[in-house]
Amino acid sequence: MIQGTASNVGKSIISMALCRYFTKKGVDVVPFKAQNISLNSVVSKEGGEMAVAQYVQAIACEKEPSVLMNPILLKPDVLGSQLIVNGNPVRAVGNKKYMYSDKKWLFNQALSSLSKLMSKHELVIIEGSGSAAEINIKDISNMAIAKAVNAPVILVSNIEMGGAFAQIAGSMVLFNDDEKKLVKGFIFNKFKGDKNLLGDFPIEFGKRFGIKYFGTVEYFKHNLPEEDILFEKEGIGELKVDILKLPHISNAFEFESLFLNTNAKFVEDIREDVDLIIIPGTKSTLFDLEWVKKRKEKIIRAFSKGAFLLGICGGYQILGRVLVENGKRYEGLGFLNAKTEFSKSKVLRNVYGIENVFGTKVKGFEIHHGRTISYEMPFSRIYYNKRKIKDGAIKGRVFGSYLHNLFSNEQFLENFLNFLRKERGYKQKEIKPILLEDEIDKVSDYIISQIDIGEIENVIGF
Repeated sequence: MIQGTASNVGKSIISMALCRYFTKKGVDVVPFKAQNISLNSVVSKEGGEMAVAQYVQAIACEKEPSVLMNPILLKPDVLGSQLIVNGNPVRAVGNKKYMYSDKKWLFNQALSSLSKLMSKHELVIIEGSGSAAEINIKDISNMAIAKAVNAPVILVSNIEMGGAFAQIAGSMVLFNDDEKKLVKGFIFNKFKGDKNLLGDFPIEFGKRFGIKYFGTVEYFKHNLPEEDILFEKEGIGELKVDILKLPHISNAFEFESLFLNTNAKFVEDIREDVDLIIIPGTKSTLFDLEWVKKRKEKIIRAFSKGAFLLGICGGYQILGRVLVENGKRYEGLGFLNAKTEFSKSKVLRNVYGIENVFGTKVKGFEIHHGRTISYEMPFSRIYYNKRKIKDGAIKGRVFGSYLHNLFSNEQFLENFLNFLRKERGYKQKEIKPILLEDEIDKVSDYIISQIDIGEIENVIGF
C-alpha cells in the first residue's frame, strides 16, 4: 500500500508506476483506492463513476477501469459533497454527517470491493488518501485498510518544499504499534537539485524507525491526467486558448493536449486577443453560471473580434438560453438556442460517434445531471446501447457538447486546432497528441529507475 505524508505528494503516480512495472513482469495486478475526493472523474466499464487516478492506474495494469478500484468518491460542491458509492450517486452529504455517521458503512463497502479484487488477482496496489496520519479519514482509508488486509506500507513524502524527514518522522510517531509494524519503508518524491547531497542521511534516518529508504524520485514534468487540478499550467504557441477557471471546475485533466499544442491557460480574466474560450465542466452549474455572467461582457468582446466558444458538459449548458431547476428558470449566456432541465438522475455512459464539424470518429464519456434540448445543428451523433443520440450544438463559431475527453481523439484534435489556426490567420502545423499508453510507459520507466525496485519486490513478495 502506498500512503502519503500529505496530499499531492505523488501517491497516485508512484502507484501507477508500480502497476505498470508488475504488469510488464507478467503479474496480474490491479489498482485500488478506497476513497477519493476529486472533481476529476471518468465512467467505468460498468457505467459508474470513478476517479481519474484509478482510471489511469487501471490502464497501466492493462485492465478495464472498474468502480471496484475506487468504491467511494466524494465530489465537492456548494453545499457539501456528492457521495458516490460503487459508481453511483447516493446522496448529498454535509461534512459532519460524512465524518461521524457513514464511516462504518463506507468502510465495509470499500473492504468488500477490495476483497473482490484480491480474490480475482495476484496483486493489488493500494493507494491511500491524503495524509496517512490524518485522524478524520483514519477509519476509512490508509491504515484502516492496510490493517484489514495486512498490507505492507510504503510512505511517500514530497521533498520539494522541505520538511520531508519531519513528515515521515511525524507519521511514524502518530502511528500506533500495529500500524508501525506495517510500514516497510519510504520514498522521497519531487526532489530538485543534486540528490547525492542527501548522502546516507535517509538510510540512517530510516534505521531510527526500523524502516528502509527506497530512494528519491527527482522532479519531472509529465502529461498524465492529474487528480488534483494544477491551474498554473500554461502552454506555448500562437493560438491562444482561455479555459475558464470555474469555482467548481470538473474534469480539467481533459485539456492536456491543448497545453501541449497551444498557448492554453486556466484563466479568470479573459485575454482580449484570445482565439478560443472554453467553458469546461462544473459540479455546480448554476453557481458557476453566475460567476461566468460576470465575465459575459469580456466574452462578447472577444467573440466580436473573432474568438470561438466551446462549452463542455456544464459549459455547454451555460452557453444555452435557459436552465431550469425545480421549476425555477435561470437565464444562460444565450449563445446557443438550447434549454437544460435538471433532474435528480445522473447520466453516466461511455459513448462513441461521429462529430459534425469534420466528420471524424470520436469517443468519450458523459457525466451530468440535466437534459438539454437544442434547436441548433447537433455537434455530434453518438451511439449508446444501439441507440443513436444527438449531442450538443453548433452555431457559427459556438460549439457545445456533453462529450468529455474530446481532445483525446487524435483526428478531431488535429482537425479542430488547424481549423482554428487557419481561421485566426496562423499557419497549419503538426499537432502532437498525448498518447496515454506512451506517457504511462515513459513516466513509469523514469520512476522505477529512481527507486530500489528490488527491495520493493522483496517487500511485496514478487
